[in-house]
Amino acid sequence: MLGLFGKKKIKASELIPTYVRAIYEVIEKGFPEIAGYINEEKEFQKSPNLSDREYEWFLYIIYAGNMINLDQYFEKHDAEKLRLLISKEVIDFLGKDPDVTDQIIYDYEVFLRDLFQQSKSLVKSMSLAIFHKYDLNKYQKEHFQKLNTPSPIVLKELNEMVEFFLWNWDDYLSKYKVAIS
Repeated sequence: MLGLFGKKKIKASELIPTYVRAIYEVIEKGFPEIAGYINEEKEFQKSPNLSDREYEWFLYIIYAGNMINLDQYFEKHDAEKLRLLISKEVIDFLGKDPDVTDQIIYDYEVFLRDLFQQSKSLVKSMSLAIFHKYDLNKYQKEHFQKLNTPSPIVLKELNEMVEFFLWNWDDYLSKYKVAIS
Protein backbone atom coordinates (compact mmCIF):
# COMPACT_ATOMS: atom_id res chain seq x y z
CA MET A 1 0.00 0.00 0.00
CA LEU A 2 1.42 3.36 -0.98
CA GLY A 3 1.36 6.10 1.59
CA LEU A 4 2.41 9.69 1.66
CA PHE A 5 4.21 10.84 -1.53
CA GLY A 6 4.30 7.36 -3.01
CA LYS A 7 6.12 5.81 -0.05
CA LYS A 8 5.17 2.32 0.93
CA LYS A 9 3.61 2.19 4.38
CA ILE A 10 4.99 -0.35 6.84
CA LYS A 11 3.77 -1.06 10.34
CA ALA A 12 6.36 -0.71 13.09
CA SER A 13 5.40 -4.18 14.29
CA GLU A 14 6.43 -5.55 10.86
CA LEU A 15 9.62 -3.50 10.65
CA ILE A 16 11.07 -4.11 14.11
CA PRO A 17 11.85 -7.86 13.77
CA THR A 18 13.71 -7.16 10.52
CA TYR A 19 15.44 -4.15 12.06
CA VAL A 20 16.64 -6.10 15.13
CA ARG A 21 17.85 -9.06 13.07
CA ALA A 22 19.58 -6.87 10.47
CA ILE A 23 21.46 -4.96 13.17
CA TYR A 24 22.39 -8.24 14.87
CA GLU A 25 23.77 -9.63 11.60
CA VAL A 26 25.87 -6.51 11.10
CA ILE A 27 27.14 -6.79 14.69
CA GLU A 28 27.95 -10.47 14.29
CA LYS A 29 29.78 -9.94 10.99
CA GLY A 30 31.33 -6.59 11.91
CA PHE A 31 32.62 -7.17 15.42
CA PRO A 32 35.55 -9.31 14.22
CA GLU A 33 36.66 -6.28 12.18
CA ILE A 34 36.42 -4.03 15.25
CA ALA A 35 38.24 -6.58 17.42
CA GLY A 36 40.92 -7.04 14.75
CA TYR A 37 41.46 -3.30 14.51
CA ILE A 38 41.68 -2.93 18.29
CA ASN A 39 44.03 -5.90 18.63
CA GLU A 40 46.39 -4.61 15.93
CA GLU A 41 46.24 -0.88 16.72
CA LYS A 42 49.77 0.53 16.87
CA GLU A 43 48.67 3.24 19.32
CA PHE A 44 48.37 0.57 22.00
CA GLN A 45 51.43 -0.57 23.96
CA LYS A 46 50.12 -4.12 23.90
CA SER A 47 47.22 -5.87 22.26
CA PRO A 48 43.96 -6.20 24.21
CA ASN A 49 43.59 -9.61 22.51
CA LEU A 50 39.83 -9.33 22.09
CA SER A 51 38.20 -12.49 20.85
CA ASP A 52 35.71 -12.41 18.00
CA ARG A 53 33.20 -13.80 20.50
CA GLU A 54 33.53 -10.97 23.02
CA TYR A 55 30.85 -8.92 21.34
CA GLU A 56 28.13 -8.82 24.00
CA TRP A 57 29.09 -5.34 25.26
CA PHE A 58 29.44 -4.21 21.67
CA LEU A 59 25.99 -5.60 20.88
CA TYR A 60 24.37 -3.56 23.65
CA ILE A 61 26.30 -0.43 22.67
CA ILE A 62 25.11 -0.75 19.07
CA TYR A 63 21.47 -1.40 19.99
CA ALA A 64 21.50 1.47 22.51
CA GLY A 65 23.07 3.79 19.94
CA ASN A 66 20.44 2.85 17.39
CA MET A 67 17.69 3.50 19.92
CA ILE A 68 19.10 6.94 20.70
CA ASN A 69 19.31 7.57 16.96
CA LEU A 70 15.51 7.21 16.74
CA ASP A 71 15.23 10.68 18.33
CA GLN A 72 16.64 12.26 15.17
CA TYR A 73 14.00 10.73 12.92
CA PHE A 74 10.80 10.41 14.92
CA GLU A 75 8.66 12.51 17.21
CA LYS A 76 9.42 11.94 20.87
CA HIS A 77 6.35 9.78 21.61
CA ASP A 78 6.88 7.71 18.43
CA ALA A 79 10.57 7.20 19.22
CA GLU A 80 9.61 5.99 22.70
CA LYS A 81 7.09 3.51 21.26
CA LEU A 82 9.72 2.24 18.85
CA ARG A 83 12.23 1.89 21.69
CA LEU A 84 9.80 -0.30 23.62
CA LEU A 85 9.13 -2.48 20.57
CA ILE A 86 12.84 -2.77 19.84
CA SER A 87 13.68 -3.66 23.46
CA LYS A 88 11.04 -6.37 23.49
CA GLU A 89 12.25 -7.75 20.16
CA VAL A 90 15.92 -7.73 21.25
CA ILE A 91 14.95 -9.55 24.46
CA ASP A 92 12.96 -12.15 22.50
CA PHE A 93 15.66 -12.48 19.85
CA LEU A 94 18.53 -12.96 22.32
CA GLY A 95 16.49 -15.44 24.37
CA LYS A 96 18.01 -14.36 27.66
CA ASP A 97 16.36 -13.50 30.95
CA PRO A 98 13.86 -10.75 30.00
CA ASP A 99 14.23 -8.66 33.17
CA VAL A 100 18.03 -8.77 33.13
CA THR A 101 18.25 -8.04 29.40
CA ASP A 102 15.78 -5.16 29.65
CA GLN A 103 17.83 -3.65 32.49
CA ILE A 104 21.07 -4.06 30.52
CA ILE A 105 19.56 -2.34 27.46
CA TYR A 106 18.29 0.48 29.67
CA ASP A 107 21.66 0.86 31.43
CA TYR A 108 23.55 0.99 28.14
CA GLU A 109 21.17 3.59 26.76
CA VAL A 110 21.64 5.75 29.89
CA PHE A 111 25.41 5.28 29.66
CA LEU A 112 25.43 6.29 25.99
CA ARG A 113 23.15 9.27 26.60
CA ASP A 114 25.58 10.52 29.26
CA LEU A 115 28.48 10.21 26.81
CA PHE A 116 26.34 11.85 24.12
CA GLN A 117 25.68 14.84 26.40
CA GLN A 118 29.44 15.31 26.71
CA SER A 119 30.48 14.65 23.12
CA LYS A 120 27.38 15.89 21.21
CA SER A 121 28.03 13.11 18.69
CA LEU A 122 26.27 9.76 18.73
CA VAL A 123 29.05 8.04 16.80
CA LYS A 124 31.72 9.45 19.12
CA SER A 125 29.73 8.45 22.20
CA MET A 126 29.44 4.89 20.84
CA SER A 127 33.20 4.81 20.22
CA LEU A 128 33.85 6.13 23.72
CA ALA A 129 31.54 3.45 25.12
CA ILE A 130 33.58 0.78 23.35
CA PHE A 131 36.75 2.34 24.70
CA HIS A 132 35.42 2.29 28.27
CA LYS A 133 33.58 -1.06 28.23
CA TYR A 134 36.60 -2.91 26.83
CA ASP A 135 38.90 -1.03 29.23
CA LEU A 136 41.16 0.02 26.37
CA ASN A 137 42.81 2.78 28.38
CA LYS A 138 45.10 0.28 30.08
CA TYR A 139 46.54 -0.72 26.68
CA GLN A 140 47.33 2.82 25.53
CA LYS A 141 50.63 4.63 25.57
CA GLU A 142 51.41 6.20 28.94
CA HIS A 143 50.50 9.76 27.91
CA PHE A 144 46.91 8.87 27.01
CA GLN A 145 46.61 6.49 29.95
CA LYS A 146 47.33 9.36 32.30
CA LEU A 147 44.76 11.52 30.52
CA ASN A 148 42.30 8.60 30.67
CA THR A 149 41.12 9.47 27.18
CA PRO A 150 41.45 7.65 23.88
CA SER A 151 44.21 8.59 21.52
CA PRO A 152 42.71 10.80 18.77
CA ILE A 153 43.91 8.26 16.21
CA VAL A 154 42.09 5.41 17.95
CA LEU A 155 38.95 7.49 18.41
CA LYS A 156 38.91 8.59 14.76
CA GLU A 157 39.26 5.01 13.52
CA LEU A 158 36.58 3.72 15.89
CA ASN A 159 34.25 6.53 14.81
CA GLU A 160 34.66 5.59 11.16
CA MET A 161 33.92 1.94 11.87
CA VAL A 162 31.06 2.45 14.34
CA GLU A 163 29.16 4.68 11.93
CA PHE A 164 28.42 1.61 9.78
CA PHE A 165 26.46 0.06 12.65
CA LEU A 166 23.77 2.75 12.68
CA TRP A 167 20.56 1.99 10.81
CA ASN A 168 20.31 4.18 7.72
CA TRP A 169 17.03 5.92 8.50
CA ASP A 170 17.58 8.56 5.81
CA ASP A 171 17.52 5.90 3.11
CA TYR A 172 14.80 3.83 4.75
CA LEU A 173 12.43 6.74 5.31
CA SER A 174 12.92 7.94 1.74
CA LYS A 175 11.18 4.71 0.66
CA TYR A 176 8.88 3.86 3.56
CA LYS A 177 6.48 5.55 5.93
CA VAL A 178 6.58 3.85 9.32
CA ALA A 179 3.14 3.48 10.88
CA ILE A 180 3.49 3.53 14.64
CA SER A 181 0.42 2.48 16.57
